Amino acid sequence: MSEVEFLGARLERSIISLVEKTAEEENLDKTKALKELIILGRKQFLIKKHLELYRQGMCSIDKAAEMTGLTVNEIMKEAVKEEIKSTQSIEEYKRGLELLGKQ
Repeated sequence: MSEVEFLGARLERSIISLVEKTAEEENLDKTKALKELIILGRKQFLIKKHLELYRQGMCSIDKAAEMTGLTVNEIMKEAVKEEIKSTQSIEEYKRGLELLGKQ
């Protein structure tokens, strides 16, 4: 079992209301609801961060997928949602994968 540690935080009433509403809707205690929201928020934060790096040409789609814990296909779908266009065609991408597989 993982180690549990207490973390005190000052939160605005609006954030506490979000946690309480989530707990009620999902039939969770507030601690579990808060943990779920933090994990989901972190995942979305990483997706946003690495898609922006990809948009700026500072990382590849493969690296963005790796850093977010998504598959390349999943991160590509996220890029489409954000209207980020690739400079690489799917054929070029597949060819690159083939070449990597031959090494």
